This record gives sequence, C-alpha cells and structure tokens, in this order.
Amino acid sequence: MSFRSLAASQPAVAAVLQRSLANDRLAHAYLFAGDALQDMELAARELAKTVNCESPTKQGSCDHCDSCRKIDASTPPGGQHPDVQWIRPESKSRRIDIEQTRELEKSLHLKPSVGRMKVGIIAEADRLGREAANSFLKTLEEPPDRSLLLLLSTAPEQLLETVQSRCQRIQFGAAAAREPEAAHAPLVDGLLALLGGSGSVLKAYKSFDTIRGFLDAEKKRIEEQVEQSAQLDHYRQTADSKWLEEKEKEIEAQAAAEYRRRRAAVVATLEWLLRDMLVCIEDGDAALLFHRDRCDALRKLAATQTRERALANLETIETLQDQLERNVNEPLALEVALLRLSGLTTPATAT
Repeated sequence: MSFRSLAASQPAVAAVLQRSLANDRLAHAYLFAGDALQDMELAARELAKTVNCESPTKQGSCDHCDSCRKIDASTPPGGQHPDVQWIRPESKSRRIDIEQTRELEKSLHLKPSVGRMKVGIIAEADRLGREAANSFLKTLEEPPDRSLLLLLSTAPEQLLETVQSRCQRIQFGAAAAREPEAAHAPLVDGLLALLGGSGSVLKAYKSFDTIRGFLDAEKKRIEEQVEQSAQLDHYRQTADSKWLEEKEKEIEAQAAAEYRRRRAAVVATLEWLLRDMLVCIEDGDAALLFHRDRCDALRKLAATQTRERALANLETIETLQDQLERNVNEPLALEVALLRLSGLTTPATAT
C-alpha cells in the first residue's frame, strides 16, 4: 500500500503524513529537507497518489487505479498524471528558472482535470534562482484551492527565508542504504579489478571504457524515452515551427536532467563500494556493507589496502561527483578519477 516503502526507510515521516491525511489536516505547502533525496521523491510521489487515488484507504493510495498508475509511470520522469507536475533543474547552469515556475503556477491555477487535487513538486528546490523563487512566493502565500505544493531539498539553507517560512518543514533522516542496481554490476566489478590492479594503466582504461559505454547507452535510452513520450512526430507536420523548436529544446533539457540524475546514481554506486572498502579495512560488520554480495572480494582486497588509501579514494570519487555537478568535461573528469583510483599519477586536471 501507499507509504509502505517510505515507512521502511523513513518511518517518522510516513507516520506524520499519514496522520495529517487521516485528520484531514494536510498543509498547503511542505518543505521536505534532509540528505535522502530519493526518499523525499518517494514521499512526494506517494502523497500525490494518495490525494488523487480513486480508492484511497486508511493506509494511503490503492496503488492500482488509473490515477496511481499514471503517477507511478517512469516515463516521462515525473509520471503521466495531468494534475501532478514535477519540475527539476534542467538548464546547463543546473538552476530552476522563472519560466519553469511560471509554467507550474499556471498549471496549479487550473482546476484538476481528472484528479481531486493539483500537485506541484519542486525537486532540488535549493536550485531555484532568486527571480524564480521570488515569483513563486505569491503562490506560496495564496495557494490555489485544491492544490498541494511540495519542495524537496538537500540544502534547505540555500532557500530564501521567505520561501522556507511559508512551508511546513518535514525533516528526513539519513539516507538508508539500498540494494545495488543490478545494471551497475559490471561497473562495480570493473572498479574492484581496478583497485586490485597495482597501478595498471590497462585496467584503468578498461574501467573507463566500461563506464563510458554504460553512460552512453543510458543517454541514448533516455533521449528515446523522452522523445517518444512527447510524441513530437504527431505534431511535426502541422505544428508551428517556433512551437516545435521550443518543444525540442524542452525535451532536450528534460533528457539532460534525467541523464544527470542517472549518472549521479552510477557514481553513488561506486562511492558506496569505496565506502565498503573502508568498512572492511576497519574490520566492520558485514551487515554494514552496501555491496554485501561482494563481501568476500572486498575482504580479500581490504587486506592489501591501507586506511589512508581508502580515504583518498573516497575523496577522489566525491571530487568527481562535484565536478560533474559543475558540468566539467565528463570524459576527462572520469579518466582522471579512474587513474587516481588505480594509484597512478594523474596526467591532467579536469577543468
């Protein structure tokens, strides 16, 4: 049922939201804050489902009606429900601009078309540009009837005080470790081989080719999914050329944003492996491992590693994630990181 998955990782948050729903005391705007962005997105989706479910229960949504299925749809990112709108950073500067917030405001002021409530979700709300945030204040101060606003942020202190004060804040606990994605297994195995390769250039570039190949395939898959969901082919013969151009730019930005999200998930998977290595070096409990299926390999490799090396490796992968967030040259940043992880002297600095 709705909130069951959230209750497994964020029981306090699930209880607060369920109690508010049961008492019909849902706030008009919430600020979800903490480091667990994936849990925040799960909570936002489950809340959107519950307020629009065709057959809600005391536990939440039914998960099976047409409304629930549309909100749960994976493509386009954010689902297919016309009354639930997500916005994310989509520009090259990784900001949420005023045009995105205006589009959201316009949607919120329309009556729900098929559901009971209009739901606006701003993921990574700390990326709101000042102009966009200020323009959105009016909607936060005087929300339209039958609307719900959800702001999700891992850095809420970067939001304007005026925005924070107009939302009911819900603090999320630390992100819980989840099962590794099966699709990332070849990348994990490549990194394990690299860490045990004693400064092998060949293994460094073999790992580089594996990760680059995976990311290239992901990018192509995302672009195809987003374009297919937009159904541009139906409009190309009849639509205004300027409208088509704007729509194509919007699709390109949406695909780029989704690619960055999945790329970050790949780097996070590798970061968890390096963290697991440190746990093994410190002779920690196997239950603490994220990649528990690699426990034997990690223990064996840990015997050849030092704590200093493990900490340096973690710093390298964190630097890579930061560089990718700042839109540095992706292949070069990845190449430099893998050469550092192999123990080789870095030939260049990613810029």
